[in-house]
Amino acid sequence: MLTDDLSLLAPVAWYVFVMAGTPGPNNAMLAASGMNFGLRPTLPHMAGICVGIVLLMLATGFGLGVIFATVPEAQTALAAAGSLYLLYLAWRIANASAPTAAEGAKPISFAEAFGFQFLNPKGWVMALQAALLMPELESVAVKAVVLAVLALTVGSMPMLVWALFGMAIARVFQNPRWRRIINWSLAALLVATIPFMFT
Repeated sequence: MLTDDLSLLAPVAWYVFVMAGTPGPNNAMLAASGMNFGLRPTLPHMAGICVGIVLLMLATGFGLGVIFATVPEAQTALAAAGSLYLLYLAWRIANASAPTAAEGAKPISFAEAFGFQFLNPKGWVMALQAALLMPELESVAVKAVVLAVLALTVGSMPMLVWALFGMAIARVFQNPRWRRIINWSLAALLVATIPFMFT
């Protein structure tokens, strides 16, 4: 029965929570968005990450992630595409509060955040490892749904913390010069994650 296995989900839930909360591309982008635009305009960004991760969890729960895990060419292609997209997003963050772009600056959209999840090797690794940690449940479908629910509940909490952290930074550093320095620092942090995509 599923209820008999719920106690075995604690390690999986903890793993998802830690992976979702540690520094990485998604969290750097959320901090930057919280700082530059506030919480409400960042919510579509958060929703895009959540929905994308949920679909990743469903895919790995049904075994579709095996292709990524076993085909080196697929991993390399994913890392390359993800790196290019990260460079674009880093540019967006770095210029979010530039004087010439302030009027047209926009937070990362739901679609952009959603699409990035499928180019983010960290997300794939998290989903694959969580699937491996999962106990045997009633069926593959149940396993996939439980993984998705964990991603939506446990995995979404750290994202809110990172967005609020960005808002706290904004309150401390009201000076446009400091805001620009922080934007460029967050963009650099994002670019610095690129080598890890190929490991």
